[in-house]
Amino acid sequence: MTASASTPRNAEPLRVGLVGAGLIARQHLLALARSPHFTPVGVASRTVVTAQALAGEFGLPVAAGSPAELVEKARPQALMVLVSPQAMAPVALQCMDLGLPLFLEKPVGLCVAEAEDAARAARETRTPNMVGFNRRYYSVFAKGLDKIHQRGRLLAVHIEGSERMAVARGTGRFAEDVLRAWLFANATHTIDLLRHFGGEPEVVHALCASLHEPLGDQFAACLRFPGGVLGSYVANWHSPGGWGVVLKGEGVSVEFRPLETGRATYADGSVEVIEPDACEAGLKAGFAGQLAAFAQLARTGVLAAPAQNLEGALLTMRLAERLAQGALPLG
Repeated sequence: MTASASTPRNAEPLRVGLVGAGLIARQHLLALARSPHFTPVGVASRTVVTAQALAGEFGLPVAAGSPAELVEKARPQALMVLVSPQAMAPVALQCMDLGLPLFLEKPVGLCVAEAEDAARAARETRTPNMVGFNRRYYSVFAKGLDKIHQRGRLLAVHIEGSERMAVARGTGRFAEDVLRAWLFANATHTIDLLRHFGGEPEVVHALCASLHEPLGDQFAACLRFPGGVLGSYVANWHSPGGWGVVLKGEGVSVEFRPLETGRATYADGSVEVIEPDACEAGLKAGFAGQLAAFAQLARTGVLAAPAQNLEGALLTMRLAERLAQGALPLG
């Protein structure tokens, strides 16, 4: 059952408040504007003038200077925490005291310890939560997996997660502590796809080296997943390239490069293009399905696959740490 299918057809949209008023908050508001599941009722930011500007742009009735003030004035039924990577863990802990279901943008911390603290706090406060790995909701991924399973088993998962570090450092958007923790701050997007497609890895053999980045920037790993599915992960952050996924099935291979587009190749040589769903047009890919899953969580307390909560995000953070263990400088 999908998240949207479990929502009552005539249910009133949930009132949702946004904590954070940056670029990613704006992307979420664009998706919320087309979502039948939520009505955004306010935004909070430490810089109140920024919250006021974003609230004015999207016609939100409340602009607040803190999550507590947002809850007091807007009376939301759920919160979306969309702050900077370095602020995510402390703000998430702060919001857990407000007694509302939480959507948390990734990363949930800049190290495994921060993610562990957040997951522990969510358990102790019994806070329903979801972490925004939006690529799990790409419609092309679901269609590609269907094409694999229509013909038999998934045999292998191959992920390329090359980061554009020169671009990331050149934008000036990211603090140095975020850049130094880029493995967790951004590379976990593709590392999480290993778990999304393959499940929890049973065996991991990883090599890592560092040209410039302290946690590593050259990765090569072989993995085995449940059912004998094999996998690989490669990433070279200071070489031209990008993100890619290849799924191997019985008589069919499916490739996503860039990730938002797909192509299935069959044993007879024929090729089929995989198109994203029309509802994703004009939005950040995966955001529509992600919102439907969060709405289900907020209404029922049930977090349906393929969504991840803080416990799942922690597993991805730990896998990232495993891939980076033993990083050595390139001589």
